[in-house]
Amino acid sequence: MITIGYSTRSSNKEFQEYLKKSAGHPKIQIIEKVNNGEKNLSEVYNEIISESNFDVVVLCHDDIYFDTNNWATKLVRQFDKNSDYGILGMAGTTEMPKSGMWWEDRSKMYGIVNHESEGKKWESKYSDSLGNDVKEVVVVDGVFIAINKQRIKSNFDENVSGFHMYDVNFCFKNFLQDVKIGVLTNVRLTHKSIGMTNDKWEENRNLFVEKYSEFLPKKIKFTENSKLNVLISCLFFQKFTGSEMYVFELAKNLIKQNCDVTIVASETNGPLVLMATKLGIKVKNIKETPGYKLGDGQWVVMTPEGPKPSIPNNYYKISETHFDIIHCQHKPIVNIMNLLYPNVDKISTIHSEVIELENPVIHPSIKKYVAIRPEIKEYIISNFTIPENMVDVIYNPIDETKFFDKKINSENYILFVGSVDYLREKTIKDLVEYSKIENKELWIVGENKSNYLSELIKNSHVKYYGPTLDVDKYIHKCSETAGILLGRTTIEGWMCNKPGWIYNVDNTGDIISKELFDIPKDIDKFKSSSVSKEIKNKFIEVLNN
Repeated sequence: MITIGYSTRSSNKEFQEYLKKSAGHPKIQIIEKVNNGEKNLSEVYNEIISESNFDVVVLCHDDIYFDTNNWATKLVRQFDKNSDYGILGMAGTTEMPKSGMWWEDRSKMYGIVNHESEGKKWESKYSDSLGNDVKEVVVVDGVFIAINKQRIKSNFDENVSGFHMYDVNFCFKNFLQDVKIGVLTNVRLTHKSIGMTNDKWEENRNLFVEKYSEFLPKKIKFTENSKLNVLISCLFFQKFTGSEMYVFELAKNLIKQNCDVTIVASETNGPLVLMATKLGIKVKNIKETPGYKLGDGQWVVMTPEGPKPSIPNNYYKISETHFDIIHCQHKPIVNIMNLLYPNVDKISTIHSEVIELENPVIHPSIKKYVAIRPEIKEYIISNFTIPENMVDVIYNPIDETKFFDKKINSENYILFVGSVDYLREKTIKDLVEYSKIENKELWIVGENKSNYLSELIKNSHVKYYGPTLDVDKYIHKCSETAGILLGRTTIEGWMCNKPGWIYNVDNTGDIISKELFDIPKDIDKFKSSSVSKEIKNKFIEVLNN
């Protein structure tokens, strides 16, 4: 139940038989139109649509062959599965620029097309394989256009003369009429020529731009149900520090929000990597961030002068990448993301107002900043000339399936969770004294980066435990929590119905103030499911502007 039509200069029975054989579908109609310039391609294609017996119609060039067996059966299945799509193709773009040159920005392109010329064959890979999925785009390339004629709103524009820009005009007009257009990669073909532009192409391009100027540029609009390809970058992703758990919880819940998630970090050799991988989250080291590889002086790069050793600490582009948005944190990593992906929209989370590497980076591609507490928002607005409307307060995401009120009896200890370092030294020592006066134990959980902990645990009421994912087992039994600023442990404690001490400190760790806070009423805003939904909504807001 598929019609295949094409325009050709002379009848080619062998090509007709090839199409029937390769299609792998029992019901095939072939419509060959011999045309030596008497008609433009739009006229020919409209004739094919008019004469077609089936709803699914393929309009293709006559200098192609398929690299996929039973390709027509797979194509029909795509239209059956994606019943809201009217047009499918092999390559396309999610954004039509003002120029009308749809391939202007390769980072917006999707699809895989093989080419063959002068005895050589190569793959033009505009994106990774989509598997059996379809990627929504604005237009598709004319080498292969498949339509369901019941779902399109307009036929080809016969005012487009010759054989150029017919595909762009057809797709774009239908796109503006809310016809969904998609790229697929589970059907592959080889084009036995190289696409070239000429004066006629340039003339038709100018006419297209003139006709649709009020609608250009145009890009795909995202909704809360859209599948997003998200890159999250951070300094460390291995253990259980606050920022590492932020990334893990966010990634875990974005997967549930219909996102593909890749995490890139400079350190990726800890237990979090295995946990994330099991959830379908891809994790990459910054040395091999998607599409790039960091030179080390050992591996060889091909140059016009022949193979040469890669230059240490120099990034080399090795493939195309397609991320809808990058969620970045930590100044050194943000700078690398801006270097490698300068045109990809970004949101940057700021985790602290007292650590220099957390300071925001100003870059045209960073459209929003997320502060994990109100004090950080005030800090970056006041100190970095960032407009208030670019900064949103969205709190740390906390796993509500682990942190909730179990209504069990508390034991007589104060819980401090966090890295034992210079920034927390005075806070921890103050807690040692306070807990002693209150006749309570102090339990410290976290990575020891200090030279003072060994002395503190000589106190009989002080206990130390290494970093763990299962911090909830400590929180459920403590009487109260303690930490610097408004961090994860305080919120986790609140969600378990535990009050929390918040120590406000400066960038040297000096204590500015301390206060015991009871459980807030609006506790739902800290839940991972709520935070991830709010973050995805910010992604969509950025992408649609």
